[in-house]
Amino acid sequence: MNEQYLSVFVEETREYLQQLNEKMLALENNPEDIEAINEIFRALHTLKGMSATMGFENMAKLSHKMENIFDLFRNHRASVDSEIMDALFAGVDTLERMLQKILDEGNDEIDSSELLEIYETFYSKVSGESTKESEHVKEEKTSAEKISEEVLSIPITIEESVVNVLKEAREKDFNAFYLKIKLQEGTMLKSARMYVVFHKIEELGGEVLKSIPSVEDIENEKFDRTVELVVVCKISKEKLAEIIKDISEIAEVNVIEINPQNLKIDISPSEEIEPESEVKKTSSQKTPVSKSKESSQPASFGTKITQTIRVDIDKLDTLMNLMGELVISRSRIMETLKKYQIKEIDESLAHLSRITLDLQNIVMKIRMVPIAFVFNRFPRMVRDLSKKLNKEINLVITGQETELDRTVVDEIGDPLLHLLRNAIDHGIESKDERLAKGKPPIGTVRLDAHHEGNNVVIEVSDDGRGLDRDKILKKAVERGLIDEVSASSMTDEKVFSLIFEPGFSTAENVSDVSGRGVGMDVVKSTIETLNGSVQIESIKDQGTKVTIKFPLTLAIIQALLVTVEDFVYAIPLVNVEETLSIKDDEVKIVEKKPVIYIRGEIIPLINLKELFGLPVQKSDKNVLNVVIVQSGSRKYGLMVDGLLGQDDIVIKSLGKMLKNIKEFSGGAILGDGSIALILDVPNIVASL
Repeated sequence: MNEQYLSVFVEETREYLQQLNEKMLALENNPEDIEAINEIFRALHTLKGMSATMGFENMAKLSHKMENIFDLFRNHRASVDSEIMDALFAGVDTLERMLQKILDEGNDEIDSSELLEIYETFYSKVSGESTKESEHVKEEKTSAEKISEEVLSIPITIEESVVNVLKEAREKDFNAFYLKIKLQEGTMLKSARMYVVFHKIEELGGEVLKSIPSVEDIENEKFDRTVELVVVCKISKEKLAEIIKDISEIAEVNVIEINPQNLKIDISPSEEIEPESEVKKTSSQKTPVSKSKESSQPASFGTKITQTIRVDIDKLDTLMNLMGELVISRSRIMETLKKYQIKEIDESLAHLSRITLDLQNIVMKIRMVPIAFVFNRFPRMVRDLSKKLNKEINLVITGQETELDRTVVDEIGDPLLHLLRNAIDHGIESKDERLAKGKPPIGTVRLDAHHEGNNVVIEVSDDGRGLDRDKILKKAVERGLIDEVSASSMTDEKVFSLIFEPGFSTAENVSDVSGRGVGMDVVKSTIETLNGSVQIESIKDQGTKVTIKFPLTLAIIQALLVTVEDFVYAIPLVNVEETLSIKDDEVKIVEKKPVIYIRGEIIPLINLKELFGLPVQKSDKNVLNVVIVQSGSRKYGLMVDGLLGQDDIVIKSLGKMLKNIKEFSGGAILGDGSIALILDVPNIVASL
């Protein structure tokens, strides 16, 4: 196994497994979808080739057996039914387990004999023959990847200079071939795929002497899907065809052996063609070299096609940390130079600030990935769970292209999984119950993501039975979370938030899906660890919606710096609505709590001095500084002593020793070297 290629193999295998899940779900919903069948077949064929190349024979064998089943589907020799699809989904699950074992132990030794027997039985029953008898034939020739039979002449004309090289190559025991390669329809990076072909030929000790279109046109993707090549190498025609067709996204390979009888020679003069060429020797092999108008060294072919690269997430974390230190250093320089009025330094510093800001934005964008990485795993889970619970569920996903910090994407999968499982198990009613309520028999669960200011909002909603306020309050009173007096005056938002308490559950029956009271508290704690907030809205018999908000990035944020006594605090700008200076007589007392009345809205006030346990003294000033912040659907006013302005700050963790302090989400180093604690607005509000 080539260790250097393992990480690429793992990432590409994950992508193909996800594609299999998506396309098989589409096929199950529409068994006549021939395009889905073709895409599944191609994905399995590629998986088979990749795993065999890496030496993972169990994965290759299972992929091949599944590929045979889909070959029956695409040739209309078998029909798609629920039973065989269940077995094929089980095959995808086994492939995923094999991949995980490769990561953990370096091998794919997982027993799949039972599945292989199911596939073999199905294949034999439909086709009347064993796959063991037909595998060799199907490998050598399929309807989409056939190798042409020998023909009398090759269909292109070859320059005399190239013919001379071919003759020299034959004298040194090289074989000469004409290849016609056709890519699959819809291939995204055609030039990259052809580079793999060129590179594979080079690895075999061969060389491309001529290409139609030219190498330059291939690099620039100025071709449709077909490329013709003249190649010399020492392997057989059959072996060359087999190797080329195993490259992913190759739809068809035609190979003709070139001999003096089937050559079409162009003897017209051309300035670009050097009339004399020779077979040059290298230290390890003899490789013919030619400089024809339409050929070039394969080594130079790949210089323009690299569009993306895979980067270790640890390297991105290091880059982000260095970027954070640069932001801190910039702030300190700016703070120091406020004492001086030097025009040249001001101009240089302004230029440095612009560069730093651009670099900061780029580094943040590098860490951003589409939330589809998480969302794409859920349709399969919903399919399996709905079958298990005997419910019909329509999962609607929107906003998959919304980008979020990679750290959040890695952590948000499990909380969303809990929410979806709860929606299906507790929220969506049985078919009979829905019909009795006048609802459509198929329940709908929605998963949506979108940007809202500097936040990413994820919503999980359903049209099920909703939350039962009375039932939640009764359970909360029984557990001693609240008293009966408080229960009667609680808002719906406060009542529904009780389900996030550890061990809280109103389920009468415990199942292996839910009902043990674990999950929702994990959801909340995970979201809060990522500086996010969660809110629940529900209407009985109409449905429930859970709204999660995250900052776009977790490392560098914009914040409003404020003072309380002699201490500086940072309030994330995503939570700040506005700042106000009000007279103290504008503060009113409602139910023994201070509030202000702004533009027809009553906003409760929070005195940060009281919250932090600092001494509160009657001020001689009759003007108060208030920062209006928003958490969920409600607004609050934070009373502070002074406003210092807005700044970019780098979030530093407070460490495990202080993890239970809910009022602060972290700390930041300011330009003067002092420390500012960052207020955790959602937690402050939730504690009231």
